[in-house]
Amino acid sequence: MSELATLADSANALRESAQMALELPLLRQLWLGHCAHIYAQRHVSSLSPWVAAEEIRLRLQRSASLQRLLAEGPSLPTLELPDIKALLVLASRPGATLSALELVRVRRVLALAAEYAQFLGRAEDIFQEDAALLAPHPILFARLRDSLDEDGALFDHASPELAQLRQEVRGQRGQVQQYLLALLRERERRDIWQDPHIVQRNGRFLLPVKANFKGRLRGIVHDRSASGETLFIEPLGVVEQNNLLAEAEAAQRQEEERILRDLTSLLGAEVGRLELTLERMGRLEAIRAGLDLAGLWSGNVPLLRESPSFSLRGLRHPLLHLRHPTSVVGNDLDLGEDARQLLITGPNTGGKSALLKAVGLVHLAAYLGLPIPAEGQIGTFSAIYAVIGDAQDLQADLSSFSGQMRQLRDILQLTPPDALILLDELGNGTDPREGAALAQAVAANLRDRGVLSILTSHMAVLKRYALQGEGVLLGGMGFDLERLEPTYRLQLGRAGASQGLRIARKVGLPEPILALAEAIHSGAQENWENWEEHRDALLRKAEEQFASAQAAADEQTRLRAKLQQELDKAAALRQRAADEARMEWQRMLANARAQVRSAIAGLKQGRNTQAASETLDSLDQVLGMANTAPQALPAVGSRGLFLPLRAPVQVQRVDPAGQRLQVDLRGKQLWIPLAQFQPDETLALPKERGRSQYVSPEEHPWRLDLRGQRREEAEAALLRHLDAAVAAGRSQVEILHGKGNGVLADLVRVLAQQDPRVAAWRMARPEQGGGGVSELELR
Repeated sequence: MSELATLADSANALRESAQMALELPLLRQLWLGHCAHIYAQRHVSSLSPWVAAEEIRLRLQRSASLQRLLAEGPSLPTLELPDIKALLVLASRPGATLSALELVRVRRVLALAAEYAQFLGRAEDIFQEDAALLAPHPILFARLRDSLDEDGALFDHASPELAQLRQEVRGQRGQVQQYLLALLRERERRDIWQDPHIVQRNGRFLLPVKANFKGRLRGIVHDRSASGETLFIEPLGVVEQNNLLAEAEAAQRQEEERILRDLTSLLGAEVGRLELTLERMGRLEAIRAGLDLAGLWSGNVPLLRESPSFSLRGLRHPLLHLRHPTSVVGNDLDLGEDARQLLITGPNTGGKSALLKAVGLVHLAAYLGLPIPAEGQIGTFSAIYAVIGDAQDLQADLSSFSGQMRQLRDILQLTPPDALILLDELGNGTDPREGAALAQAVAANLRDRGVLSILTSHMAVLKRYALQGEGVLLGGMGFDLERLEPTYRLQLGRAGASQGLRIARKVGLPEPILALAEAIHSGAQENWENWEEHRDALLRKAEEQFASAQAAADEQTRLRAKLQQELDKAAALRQRAADEARMEWQRMLANARAQVRSAIAGLKQGRNTQAASETLDSLDQVLGMANTAPQALPAVGSRGLFLPLRAPVQVQRVDPAGQRLQVDLRGKQLWIPLAQFQPDETLALPKERGRSQYVSPEEHPWRLDLRGQRREEAEAALLRHLDAAVAAGRSQVEILHGKGNGVLADLVRVLAQQDPRVAAWRMARPEQGGGGVSELELR
């Protein structure tokens, strides 16, 4: 293996190690749990944070765009989908035939893709290309939708040949059953039947005869019961009819196979596009799932800087926030512009490591396109390396310190200038003086190379290094001395004390030991006066900068409030002008109506057509000028009057470009011009009558449900259904009336016999509803 390949493998290993240390796999697992289907899960599993900056920017743009779409309108559909990748591979092979159920699985995926495309149709940004791609092929989708029901059965109208063959099968089956029923009713044979019902064996209709009466019925014995007491006999008189039925059913199966083969071929021609569609569906659902997950930590989509630097406000560790949503403290952190290195000090369990991990994890999450628990800007880093926790490797016979040093060696060898280095408790695990020397040397090396780095430590020598070093920022995690508890708040410019002796006293270590420890510590304590003075100077400077920033923020808040007042004032003026214009228009309209009434009265009395014509012409001029103002678009859910019918309606959708509305008129959805709608929120919408409601054939073309309706309502609904079905060119409709007392069934049968548009009436097959469903063939 070449040296270049070895270095590349080492870099990838360090990246993987950092992702493990920063708990990215756990975050990815939580993301997968929010994905609705397998295509999104595949997308999330395949995502890598190490892509070009432009790809990261696109990921963040997609998240921000989908976040806006979800905030403005309906939710993105979330459905579990079957995995059809193997079916697409099979469909692409010449001569392949998918089963009806397999094609239904494909149709389910295409249906959701169509909903995705409709959802993205409102987008005018980065999702426009996806909206066009996700829309399924219209012919393929229509064929699958019109040929198969949800259970995988082919509709009769899947082809004209299939409709004819099924009609023949039904007719032949009816003849066979009528013949056998006649035999069952013969009085002289009543005692020979084991069970007076028709049975079916191997596709042939038979009669169950008691074994000891075998000679009473001439026919072919096809089967015997397990007990031997029953023979299943095909009477000789029905053998030829059963043969004809078998031939018709075979022809029907051949036609069904041909239809499935044609549908598979049509699907195979679209495989390339569909594979890309599945990938885009996975990406879209993965983004939605990411927004869902990020909503748990109130995530924001950050901006991506072009430089290896970042500025974050209210930074929280996302996984900690999920475990403790109300108690995680947010911290502000800027690094890379004025300072390239941050040293974080403070007591154990004070939040040093959590803050270190939060910086790395939010960058990795943002690189995947996730909103992060912070506001601001993230940096563009070619690599993020981290040495966190115990690096002990028993198999390699390495101690924690040795493992840490090996990782550190590889990082120092491979780190590019635009990397982010995170080192937790560097130098622990060996002699404190030697560890401190190594830690300071590593920190100085990274600082001199200009590599952005964050380190955590207890060591006093590193605190002095941070105060002395140019471009090094010192920060300490806060500690409440009264309660002896950490505050988890980062305090820049201050070194966080370890508070080891205080904590030891709190947990009850014996007082003689504590006194000796304090004496030793006091004797070994170095002179910190110069360092304290330097620290206080830095603190005063930071406080002055904070005060200046706070003043600027207050001024910005004041200006924003003033601007809002101006906007509110302008809105009030616009509303008042609109109200005055409306009142003027109503006055003009009332005056015009009075003049029209006067003109009509004049025509009735004196037939003065010239005066009436002049009056109407003058009104045309006045009303034409007044009507030039565009009518305001109503909001979805508004009520008003549909002027041509003077009927109350409710707005369902609004089309600003076309100046039209979709309204609900007695259960039907109509698009009407805006001019035909008169807003009136006082109108009451008509209440629905009965338990069921007429549904247009476009929505459910094959079945009308009359159950629970009175006879008059059912008759009116049936006539409307037939009108719409004939107008739509339907050849068959199904009427669901139930068995009940037979009133609705008789109504359907009588009307079918009397209506000239109905060619034939019959009860449905048992598997299609039997006596509870009527099938009407239309002319």
